[in-house]
Amino acid sequence: MKICRRAIECIQVINDDGDVRVCGWLKDGGIVGRLAEQSMSEIYNGAHAKQIKEMHLNGDYSNCNPNACPYVANNEVDDHSLELDELPKYPPSLFLAYENVCNYHCVMCTIPDCQKKMDMEEHERKMDKIDAEIRKVLPHVRKISANGLGELFASKHILQLLSEWKPEADASDCSVSLETNGSLFNSNNWEKISNLGQYNLSVSITILSFDPVKYQELSGTSLPVDNLINNLYFVKSLREQGIINRLELATVYQDANFRELPEFARRCIEEFGADYVRLRPFEPWRDPDMKEWMRDVRNEYNPYHKEFLEVMKDPIFKHPKVHDWGGGKVSGLGPEPYPRMRARYNLIEKILNDNSFIDRLKERVDTGSIAIYGMHLVGRTLVNHLRNDFDIPYCIDKAMDGKSFGNVPIYGTYDLRKFEKNTTVIISLDQNENAVKDLLIREGYSSILLIRDLVK
Repeated sequence: MKICRRAIECIQVINDDGDVRVCGWLKDGGIVGRLAEQSMSEIYNGAHAKQIKEMHLNGDYSNCNPNACPYVANNEVDDHSLELDELPKYPPSLFLAYENVCNYHCVMCTIPDCQKKMDMEEHERKMDKIDAEIRKVLPHVRKISANGLGELFASKHILQLLSEWKPEADASDCSVSLETNGSLFNSNNWEKISNLGQYNLSVSITILSFDPVKYQELSGTSLPVDNLINNLYFVKSLREQGIINRLELATVYQDANFRELPEFARRCIEEFGADYVRLRPFEPWRDPDMKEWMRDVRNEYNPYHKEFLEVMKDPIFKHPKVHDWGGGKVSGLGPEPYPRMRARYNLIEKILNDNSFIDRLKERVDTGSIAIYGMHLVGRTLVNHLRNDFDIPYCIDKAMDGKSFGNVPIYGTYDLRKFEKNTTVIISLDQNENAVKDLLIREGYSSILLIRDLVK
């Protein structure tokens, strides 16, 4: 059988609840379990992980986000697939990114927002629980990766697990992949995990700019870029000694740094000895405001889009070590937020001024309650407008998981597994509605309505 390797190997522990996901490039988030409730073995062999594997085995990539997945974007899934006789019982690979701490505050990242919400005593209790569950499967793991959702060298629990890893397999059959911003990758910190040098070691360092001012602005740090550059020379020396076996230098291109991409790529190869240069496009993690919208230069509506296309004609991008994860495709983000917001206000106006809206909805709701998916402006309006006529036990919005609106609790998609599915879900979104509908169907919902189909 043939299957995308990420459906088997990309098992990620991503937060202090111990949420486990299969590949972060899936449209629905790929959450398949929670270490606070199950063991890793139970999660990996559970129904939700099995469903993802079956989709990939059948060549169904409809849940894969082409703006995040370079394999789908570049039509290269087969090149990154495994031939297996049977599916493994334990994850052969683990991706550790559950501490969510960082010394940067990058403009396109929400990890620092997670830090602000932490109760440190409760956080440490959760860390100990996750550490214990991960230690049970570590001997079976042949590949271990960290971090990507935070800074590796600021993550004390993950560093401890890395320092004590003793796989059952021979060292020659094991590999390690580390992701870091490079600002703390010096000889003193490397010494804490230098045991990893005995394995096939890959290191990925994300650099938002080599320009001193842009580096600090985009990274949200007061550290000078020279500190990073000195660390890159140290990492290059580890690569030259064969301690590091593969060095990847990466950036996230956006409005503030896309003009630097040709020089960035050359410098990564010629000065710092990169084996692979990853150019990853900016993608908003949430409904974008105007600043975030401007960052997406792949968007054909962006005023910098044509200039971006000219920059990408530079011959350096044909170099075999340089890889554009955007695949040369437009992002599909669409017009700027103001027209989108105007359209939402128009939608709200239609809902509130339509005297027959509630009666028509009652005719279509054949369950005992409704839930709203998407708690932006339209979703919040629907809650207020419908709560006197319908039972609304919960709403759904993964970006607002754990919050509430008008005393109605809001849950992420993972928590839907707790509920009976005899609720009608109204999708209030104005984009990706069909992907959300597919997700809800897979979760067991049968009564699903799109807001666009409910208004006249």
